[in-house]
Amino acid sequence: MNNKPKTKLLTSNRLVNKLSYASGDIYGGGAFLIFSLLFMNFLVLVEGLPVVATTIIIFIGRIWDAITDSIMGIISDRTRSKLGRRRIYFLIGIIPVFVSFFMLFYSFGIQTQTAKIVYYAISYMVFGTVFSIVMVPYNAILSDMTSDYNERTSFTTIRMLFSGGAALICAVIPSIIIKSFGAEEIGFEQIHGYLIMGLIFGAIFGGCWFFVFLGTWERKELPKPEKVPLKNWLTVFSNKAYRNFLGIFLSFQIAVDLVLALFIFYVDIVVLQYQNYELIVGTLLVCSVLLMVFQGKLAEKKGKAYPLYIGIPVWMISTLVFIWLGPGVPIITLCILAALIAVGSSAGNLSTWSMLADIYDIDEICTGKRQEGLYSGMTTFLRKFASGVAILLMGVGLQAMGFDHNRYTILKETSAEFDPAIYAQSNIVTGIKWMFVLIPFILLLICLLFAIKNKITKRRFDAVLKGIDEFKTNGNIDALTEQETADVLIATGMEKAKLWGRG
Repeated sequence: MNNKPKTKLLTSNRLVNKLSYASGDIYGGGAFLIFSLLFMNFLVLVEGLPVVATTIIIFIGRIWDAITDSIMGIISDRTRSKLGRRRIYFLIGIIPVFVSFFMLFYSFGIQTQTAKIVYYAISYMVFGTVFSIVMVPYNAILSDMTSDYNERTSFTTIRMLFSGGAALICAVIPSIIIKSFGAEEIGFEQIHGYLIMGLIFGAIFGGCWFFVFLGTWERKELPKPEKVPLKNWLTVFSNKAYRNFLGIFLSFQIAVDLVLALFIFYVDIVVLQYQNYELIVGTLLVCSVLLMVFQGKLAEKKGKAYPLYIGIPVWMISTLVFIWLGPGVPIITLCILAALIAVGSSAGNLSTWSMLADIYDIDEICTGKRQEGLYSGMTTFLRKFASGVAILLMGVGLQAMGFDHNRYTILKETSAEFDPAIYAQSNIVTGIKWMFVLIPFILLLICLLFAIKNKITKRRFDAVLKGIDEFKTNGNIDALTEQETADVLIATGMEKAKLWGRG
């Protein structure tokens, strides 16, 4: 199958195409990390909103975001234009990406708490809508660009390198900007610094989509767009390979979200190492980037699920160590544990995103349709819905334990008798520690169990592609060898008579 376009601006070097494609995850990885690390703390510590109110804002935003993802998936599948059905949205999204990002960190002088809650809920919904406009087509386009199993892994590896590099920069530079243009201490005085940070990174995130547009392409032979009723969205769950993929993807991503959300609390309150927070997070991200190349080579040689078999157990074991840590733990210990977590996080990111592109082809041999947008939209819908529920439950859990970060900060800064080391021994802090350790451990165990059940290998995937060509040419797969037919049936989990929508 030759998906190479007849005309595109960046064709002279395949590496250039990979770099251009990967630049989209400067936004995907960078904006996500800034949001995960700073948004909740910005609302609570700078804007002065209650913790539960902030988790409700995030919950509402992610539910809305999840809905727009599904809708955008259908829209991009049905779009037909001279600039493509996916690529056109990379151009459309440039300005909205810029505007929506800085709106997250500036309230335009709104004073009342209720008005701020409404404003930031709307801002997050706008941000989520724009994120869907560019990221859903972005997640769907790789299967158009190449059908080669290992080349998809190569594209995804470079994408994850860009994502990790952007995350590393976004873990350090935003706080420097915030402190330089705002204030050193966390509080309302940092509001101007957050605005400058939002404007700078909004411009970077918006601009990267122009390069994605230049370096990507799409297949030319597209079927006539079909209407997809709401009830048909659920047909994706009839795809056995997709259900197993969701088990891997959702458990891993929710574990990542919760670890990021709780990490600052653990470092600040449990082990009293807030002054080294950037160093610890930086260690995790640097190691993730460095390990990504190794994980990519491993996936190409052994299969896309194989990095999970190594990375997830390493992360699980290192997570358990956090149970025994407390105030006074050496910073080197925390950095080593961060590096071990990176083994799992790099494996999970590489494996899950490279697996998703193959699901589209599994679906095609099952149904005879190309539905990348539908699958991309449904995947991000489920990811954000589940993550939103998890973050909301985390906020409710923190409140139920009696934790109030604003009160903790005030006590630490104003009370001469307050001793953080004594506070770190309280039941509240013990609860935060167990949330940080136990919940991700269970989610990672679930991820590993689903990964073990993965049936898609390179040989089976190649058989699926050959089967698709046979269906297009002859209307059946009778010309496949006995081994190839068996591989197709194992990969799809279906009977031969039901393939290509004949069931």
